[in-house]
Amino acid sequence: MKELDGGPSKVRSKLSFGIVFGAIILLLLCLAPLLLFSMPVRVSGQQSSFTNIVSYRVAGAPNYTSPGSESFWNAINWTSVPLSASVAPGGGHTSQVLVKSANDGFDIYMLFRWNDTAGPAYLGDTEIFALPNGTVVPLNPALTQNDTQLIYNSTYYYPDRAAMLWFIAPSPSRQQAPVMLLGSDGAITGGAAEIWHWQANPTDNNPNDTGFPGGYTDPVGNPIYPANNLSFAEDDYTNTTGFFVIGGSFGNSTPNLDPYADPFAVHVGSSYSLTDKTWTVEMVRAFQMSDASNYRVQLSTGSMSYVAFAIWQGKMGESSNLKSVSQWLTLSISGSGPQSATSTSTTSTNVSGEVSVPLAAAVAASVLIAGLVIGTVIRSPSKPKS
Repeated sequence: MKELDGGPSKVRSKLSFGIVFGAIILLLLCLAPLLLFSMPVRVSGQQSSFTNIVSYRVAGAPNYTSPGSESFWNAINWTSVPLSASVAPGGGHTSQVLVKSANDGFDIYMLFRWNDTAGPAYLGDTEIFALPNGTVVPLNPALTQNDTQLIYNSTYYYPDRAAMLWFIAPSPSRQQAPVMLLGSDGAITGGAAEIWHWQANPTDNNPNDTGFPGGYTDPVGNPIYPANNLSFAEDDYTNTTGFFVIGGSFGNSTPNLDPYADPFAVHVGSSYSLTDKTWTVEMVRAFQMSDASNYRVQLSTGSMSYVAFAIWQGKMGESSNLKSVSQWLTLSISGSGPQSATSTSTTSTNVSGEVSVPLAAAVAASVLIAGLVIGTVIRSPSKPKS
């Protein structure tokens, strides 16, 4: 006959085992998020992780005359987006751009702020470039492969600009970095993207912008203007074959894709602070666009998009391919307000999934409790076997 299971020594053994087992699980699960975020995740052999910007649901309309002053922005933290030179030494005069996003369930609001100590630039002079032999020529697409510095001075310079690129092709074909292909007219190295391109001249309705609204015409050549003379962002499309304006005619050298599409789809408010030496620009567009929909990003609550940013300081000689650019980020559109968010700080988005520290700790605590329970349970005596 076998002895019954039990006895004080076996109870202590099971209790100790349960405590140790639970402690180990607690340690592993608490470390899991740190290990997860520190391990590189390959995405098509390119950028492995992405800072995520959350667009929070708010109640309120944009104030184009005073962008950024709307009360709902106070509850949303800035995301600091690092920038670097697309081409040096001519580009790279802006080290970062601050970004926020909000939405009302139908429209998305993008708010940008960056430092520009050189002051606002509204001139729209033609880009000129010095060849190695000293000859000065207008910059053309072919020359972007070799130029590193445009000619500029205190009276000859270029407009300030800000652009937001929305990747709209399947992610496996996303280009390695969100910059133009040098030697082209603005093509990218993979996929396709929509670009919201604000320019102090000619898309900004400011008395200093003598080029406003930039020469848009309808299909029969008649000048057209934005509603209420509102500032706007040029709505562009780029892929591996070239760079295009989506709607309206915008200069003889820039073809448009859909002459009947609304060229003023992206509304803008802008202001420059002489005190802080900063630009503030707010871009607004509807989630869904019925016209030229093949060329425009379609948004919705719960959607996620790959995005990138670029800033030009015209008085520092930046224009065309010479600018400050970001790496890829993601932008997620939330149906919740910022007050219900657990955090509005910049986070790293892991494409293969995330485990939050609070969740890991909660699970670990549950496992620890379970281990203690297991360790204290004494099995009922079994019947003796013959």
